[in-house]
Amino acid sequence: MWRILLFVVVALATTGCGGDTPPIAPHGHQQAPSDDPMLAPAGDTGTPALSQPVATMDDLASWVGSVTGECADVTAASEDELADYLGPARMSWYGPFVAEWATCGIEPYDKLGLVLFEPGQQRALQEFWLRGLESGEIADNPDWAFGNGFAVTAGPLGTERLGLHYLWCEPVEGTDTHTIPADVEGCVYAK
Repeated sequence: MWRILLFVVVALATTGCGGDTPPIAPHGHQQAPSDDPMLAPAGDTGTPALSQPVATMDDLASWVGSVTGECADVTAASEDELADYLGPARMSWYGPFVAEWATCGIEPYDKLGLVLFEPGQQRALQEFWLRGLESGEIADNPDWAFGNGFAVTAGPLGTERLGLHYLWCEPVEGTDTHTIPADVEGCVYAK
């Protein structure tokens, strides 16, 4: 009897039975479980490790709509509308890196910002943010949720409903979370 019990314990330990522990990613962190093909990594580290790349607003809005069942009222927005939406301080932080911006409504937000970055600008945002934290110009991490080439302006909705990541260039104490090294040393993507 004890041999059978020992065999069962060894078998369970070696097969990883239970399924609650996500697999270890190539960068050494646990991958968040997801059956969304959009959230499949396009690379091992940095921004490509977040998701498949998104290059058009139509693709981003379509994906957000399919995940949330909302976001049917997508409205393209100008730079002035982005400035009104973000406010002057946040516009100076985020605006230079945004290629295209639109909004749609997703409960509880009347207006959720959908953001596309130009190639290379997501890394430039990380560099800017790290410098801003080091100089004291910025006091906290970005509040957007990021994917590969895009972001949504409501971080909690982005991380909890869409499976995206925060950008942390300043450690967040007391958290035990899934992280991926960002493109810039000193920053990580966190979920």
